[in-house]
Amino acid sequence: MGELKVFRKILCWKNFLYFFIIVFGMGFTFATLTGFATEVDSSSNITIASFTVLAETFNGSTTNFSGNNESTYRNFPFVTLEKTSYGKVEFNENLDLVTMGGSELIVNFDRDLNLSDNLVLVDNSNLSGINKSANLSIYGITFSSPLIYNNGVICSDCTFISYSGGIYKFQVSSFDGVYWLVENPSTPVCGNGVVETGEVCDSGSSNGQPGSCNLACSGFVPTGGGGSGGGGGTTPTSNVTPATSEEYNFVVNPDFFELKMDKGTYYQQTINLTNMGSKSLTILISVEELQNFIFPQERSISVLPGESIPLRFDVYVSESREADVYVGKIHFFATEVQKDSEVVLQVNERDALFDIRTEVLKKYVVPGGRVRANVTLINKGDLRNFDVQLEYKVIDFDRNEYTLKKEDFAIDQSYNDVFFLDLPKNISIGNYLFYTQVRYGEVNASSYDTFVVEEVSTFSWFLLIIIIILSMYLAYRIYRHMQRKELIKISKKLKSEKSSEKIRSGLPKEVPLLPDKL
Repeated sequence: MGELKVFRKILCWKNFLYFFIIVFGMGFTFATLTGFATEVDSSSNITIASFTVLAETFNGSTTNFSGNNESTYRNFPFVTLEKTSYGKVEFNENLDLVTMGGSELIVNFDRDLNLSDNLVLVDNSNLSGINKSANLSIYGITFSSPLIYNNGVICSDCTFISYSGGIYKFQVSSFDGVYWLVENPSTPVCGNGVVETGEVCDSGSSNGQPGSCNLACSGFVPTGGGGSGGGGGTTPTSNVTPATSEEYNFVVNPDFFELKMDKGTYYQQTINLTNMGSKSLTILISVEELQNFIFPQERSISVLPGESIPLRFDVYVSESREADVYVGKIHFFATEVQKDSEVVLQVNERDALFDIRTEVLKKYVVPGGRVRANVTLINKGDLRNFDVQLEYKVIDFDRNEYTLKKEDFAIDQSYNDVFFLDLPKNISIGNYLFYTQVRYGEVNASSYDTFVVEEVSTFSWFLLIIIIILSMYLAYRIYRHMQRKELIKISKKLKSEKSSEKIRSGLPKEVPLLPDKL
């Protein structure tokens, strides 16, 4: 009996031991799968094997992120990211990299933090919590008096630290979006979108913004602003006339470009200025209607005869801008000559409800003619069979609108149709947009395609008539030639038949039989 009790006790201890082993094994497996080993509420000191920080494109004094424990990753000190050719970011506060990595436990600095030529760009939506105080250094700067831009406006959150050896260093209290530098001109440049010394805003200006300013500068006459797209700023026009002499001339390339960008995104556009004349030129740069999107690195540039200089423009679309199609011009003007580059900027929502596409069917239209476009709407949401409004019109690069129409119809998953607009007979020759916008409540999406209005001259009509007459004559000659070939073929066939008949008529009607063999 005593031995039975002892045996039962042994079984009880074995069961407890098995239970403990099972529970410990489950806990260890759970900790391994989640990537962290925790005990109660405190962080463990076990290295996180599944957590990854990608910073392979960075070099120099960049922080080594490998081989740290969870506690360090959650409060990482002195994070530095550098590309020795372009710049460096040094954080003044600790970063929670674990939260920044999200559910995938991956912090991708290679993808979401860009250091390049005169540029520091961070994608805050992918790096949550990175908006900490930091020192930013931009390398290779040659400006005499740099001006810092952040997210398309002059940075009010930036504090200058130092500038020497081509390295411009400044501090930000909240690292956010895109930063770049431009030359801060010592003299005002009319129409560059910045109110500077020597320029006077009228009483209608808002918070010192240049949208409704009269610019008092020698050599320029302020004119009224246009519609939406750049805030309706004043448009400078020079009082010079186009150059007729070979001494003063330059080429802008490209003289037209299109950009399609999502909200909160950045782009760089380069325009080459080539002096084709025999005299040196000082060219001023001004942005019309798109000054809230496009920012020239320099507002004045000198070009020697035969010299070609690339000029960089920073393009940034703020999250606060409405998704739409914006048009405008970049003016390049000297005392003797003026050239323009026409720009179309399509701003899209990152997660749009609609996708709208516009395709002009005929690219060249005469004044008073009809322009047709194939419009396709794609419903990217879950809602079906609901009414939308389509607005379509013709727009020029001065924001003038022509022949506006609106139509309401129901859309299921997609819709496609051809729409047309009749142009005024007095419309000017030039480049135009067939603009379309679909709207459902407060949600909208826009699209466009370009076409050219050109007038067919008397010479062109005469040439066209000559071509038609020649085509008809050639068609007649070809027809006659084919007819003659057919007659010759028939004649040969008849001759061949007659010859065969003659041969057959000379043959005996009956073939004599051979004598029987002896």
